Amino acid sequence: MRAPLLFAVLTAASAAAHADITVDGRADEAEWANAQRFGDFVQIQPLSETPVPEQFATEAMLLSTPAGIAVYIKAKQPPDVPRTKTRVARDAEGQIDRMNFMVDFDGEGRSGFDFTVTMAGDISDAVISNENQFNTDWDGDWQHAVYEDDVGYSIEWLIPWSIAPMKNSGTQTRTIGVFFSRVIAATGERWAYPNAVWTRPRYLNDFHRIDIPQFSSSLFSFTPYLVASRDIANDGSEYKAGMDLFWKPSGDHQFAATINPDFGQVESDQLVVNFDAIETFYTDKRPFFTENQAYFEVNNPGGQLFYTRRVGGPSDDGAGAANIDAAVKANGSFGDLGYGVFAASEDGEAGRDFLMARATHVSDDLTLGFTQTHVDRPFFDRIADVGSIDARWRPNAQWSVQAALMHSDTETAGVSKRDFGGGVIADWDMPGPWRQQYFLIHVGNDMELNDLGFQDRNNFLLAEWESGYRQDNLPAESMFASHQYEFEVQRQTDDHGLTLRESYAAMRQSEVRDGGNMFLLARYLRPAWDDLISRGHGAIRRQSGPAFFVERSVPRQGTGWFGWYANIEIAPNLHDGYYLYGGVQPKFHIGDRFDIDVGLFGMHQQDWVVWQGGSNFGSFKAERAELSSNLNWFIDDTQELRIKLQAIAIDAEAIAMRTPDSNGSLVATASSLSDFSVRNLGFQIRYRYKLGPLSDVFAVYSRGGFERENLQSGDSVGVILGDTFALDQDDQFLVKLAYRFAP
Repeated sequence: MRAPLLFAVLTAASAAAHADITVDGRADEAEWANAQRFGDFVQIQPLSETPVPEQFATEAMLLSTPAGIAVYIKAKQPPDVPRTKTRVARDAEGQIDRMNFMVDFDGEGRSGFDFTVTMAGDISDAVISNENQFNTDWDGDWQHAVYEDDVGYSIEWLIPWSIAPMKNSGTQTRTIGVFFSRVIAATGERWAYPNAVWTRPRYLNDFHRIDIPQFSSSLFSFTPYLVASRDIANDGSEYKAGMDLFWKPSGDHQFAATINPDFGQVESDQLVVNFDAIETFYTDKRPFFTENQAYFEVNNPGGQLFYTRRVGGPSDDGAGAANIDAAVKANGSFGDLGYGVFAASEDGEAGRDFLMARATHVSDDLTLGFTQTHVDRPFFDRIADVGSIDARWRPNAQWSVQAALMHSDTETAGVSKRDFGGGVIADWDMPGPWRQQYFLIHVGNDMELNDLGFQDRNNFLLAEWESGYRQDNLPAESMFASHQYEFEVQRQTDDHGLTLRESYAAMRQSEVRDGGNMFLLARYLRPAWDDLISRGHGAIRRQSGPAFFVERSVPRQGTGWFGWYANIEIAPNLHDGYYLYGGVQPKFHIGDRFDIDVGLFGMHQQDWVVWQGGSNFGSFKAERAELSSNLNWFIDDTQELRIKLQAIAIDAEAIAMRTPDSNGSLVATASSLSDFSVRNLGFQIRYRYKLGPLSDVFAVYSRGGFERENLQSGDSVGVILGDTFALDQDDQFLVKLAYRFAP
């Protein structure tokens, strides 16, 4: 009789909540009298675990309604404590007074969602997976409002039932996990309920479980988009149109399709000058690839199975970014059995076809998953298949174990390769302030994930031990509120026993009482080998030595006008000497709606080794300058103007051409080597007008380029940085309209 009785009690308690809730930040409707209340907030930053003092008293309420889960948090904040209300773009980071509501809709600790609202009314949302991994690429449609008075402020949420996958969505009640918190930016303090901290290996599983009435909900939405662009550099115009469709007949099943998908042309990647053999990883903001994507994010020990930037990425024939004809995906669950299917096809003779299927089974302490991917790359006459079995086991509250076994099978122009990879990661959250983490990962020489997934390298065996210690109850007169120490021992070899990396490290992450942070790192690198830099032409000896890194951030406080960030790093080069990198980035605020930052960073490298082809390497004395600046103007609640600038200049003065001797050490040769310079520019002016939820008009001007050339006599890195602003290989203006219909 327990379940029917529970449902009767919950239904009776929420009967009055069937009326619409007005989301205005006040929670003054009579329906809130039936809400569940949570008042035992404790301090988790720093992690003193002491109850919230009366002057900062905080209470949360939650109400299940047919429209969704309504949440209300009210917090005191006396007038003598600065209120920081800096405006920020969606999902942008910043030390601002804010509140979080996080929810695990299935109550099983497998995945969750974070809904953050600042005192200024700006929002951030994220998907939480693997206990404590936050991904802000996803943008959901939910309501919020802020109310402020002399006593403090309050925030109200309404999270629709259709916003996320939920298994067993047809039952009368459901168990969810919840987490509430509030942050005071001026001091960096955070109080939360329950006592759960994402710096621990166990976070989602520490959410507070509650039972609530469940209401059925469905959603169908489609978002057409139009883009008109003018290529000023090449005197051309282009017009594109496409559409994203989402259908959620219930929380158990979700379907999505896209035709000529929205590539997020208004989002600009961070500039990276990469001469290494390891690929740079980028995030993805394309709506189709972020909606209901958590199920497909399989991050195994040894590699990631689905890297969304592969789809529609650089074409195999080198003709720029590939166009996607269409893509579909579906995911959901039948009780404890989950499923997901993804398929995409690119345009043209070089267009690739991508397939992925995943199934999972969930029990109380164990999640098992099976994934299969398939990629057809006709330009290379290549077929790539990857299979994976993964498991997450939580035998008790202290231990968490992740394990995976992967197999790849590729055939390129009739040549087949097969291999295995995988490993185990174990977390031990020890009683008291200590925690430990253990890694054992092996990836075979022919294990290949990069047709659809992402791996930085193959052919390695990694063993690593990490231990952490928290120090939270520091004296009140200390400038620091808390310290978190990490100690690390790491050894990595290839399949033949060649040492690729052996290091010992100690680091300290500190929360400062001004709301900022400080990070210190000391590492000692043992002699090792670099087997990737030569691109298959043998391994090179890597020198040993100490490395140090320090960074400090100080945010704006209250109505202040200034904040800053700085860092400095010193570490050994590959062959000889050290490099020194550092800089500072001040940020100026004119009120809450306008800010500008200007950062200048520099690097001096005594002996920069750059691969020249074959077994030849150039040694250069290098100077590098990086200029970055961001301007943000929040004109009103519907309009934003953002200007972003990044410029990178490198002056590389030739020392000698080198080649490895029989011992793998680089020795000088008589071959000639030229000085060279690098210029890289990215500049964007972006105006945004918000039409509604996930609906916008953008007007964007972008300019930039990349150039590497022989250095003119006497040119300094400062001159090269100035010349960077003349780059205009990419010079375009576009207007984009995207409007979401949800009938």
